[in-house]
Parts: sequence; structure tokens; C-alpha cells
Amino acid sequence: MTRLHRMAALVACAAGLTTTLVLGAGQAAAEAKAGVTNFEGLSAEVTGCSDDAVTIERKSIPHTGADIWLRYSPSCRTVWAHISGAPPRTQDNAGGSALIYREQDGAADRCYSGTDSSCSTAMLNDAGYTSHATGTVDTGFAIYRETTVSY
Repeated sequence: MTRLHRMAALVACAAGLTTTLVLGAGQAAAEAKAGVTNFEGLSAEVTGCSDDAVTIERKSIPHTGADIWLRYSPSCRTVWAHISGAPPRTQDNAGGSALIYREQDGAADRCYSGTDSSCSTAMLNDAGYTSHATGTVDTGFAIYRETTVSY
């Protein structure tokens, strides 16, 4: 094989590799874009959607020391609710819960703080939708609620 033939073979190989890399990257981007709704019902922590999450609003639940958070992931196009500082569930009270509610179709998810003082709901798709979070604390004597803005 002459030097010219080797050079032509190397150029052809490099062109094929570049095409494969470019097409592979394009396919991955298309799959990621198409898979936006695949995060619905999943955990933001487990999927990594919490890595770029922003807090849309954090409100105190009156008389409880608990906060309700409306969280949003731009890369995953999802929202979820998080409650923190809630009293634990006991025999006498239900403790705290967080609810994420999608307004257009009523899709929702709720979590309960249980023996912890916090919990996060599963995610809801946010692409083209508006949702809000509601935090509830049952002290055994009274039930307190607070709702975030819609986003």
C-alpha cells in the first residue's frame, strides 16, 4: 500500500468516525428531549433532576415551623413538592405532607413525612403545564396548610 493509499484510508476512517460521533450525539440529544415526560412519577434525587433544581417558592406553614417548597428542574422539565421541618407522625397526629398538583389535568402526588421531618413528592411533567405545591401539618389539635404560587 502506497503512502497516498494509506493517507486516503486514514481520512476515510476519520470521516466515518466523525459521522458516527456526530450522529450518536444527535441521537442522544433527541432521545433526551423526547424522554422529558419519562421523569413523571420518579424521584428527583434518584434521576439526578435535583442537580439543577431551583426553588420557585418556599413558604412557611403557619404555627408549625414547617416549610413547603415548590421545586423545578429546567433540564428535566419537571416540578415536585418538598416539605421540611414537619413534626413526625405519631399515634396522635398525622405529621406533615407535601402535595404537588398539576392544574390542567389534576395529576398529583403526595408524600408524608412519617418519622422524618421532611419528604419530597415524585415529579410531574411541567412542559406546558402549571402546578402548585401544598404543605399540610396535622398537629393532633389543628390542621395547618399553605400553598405556593402556581408555576
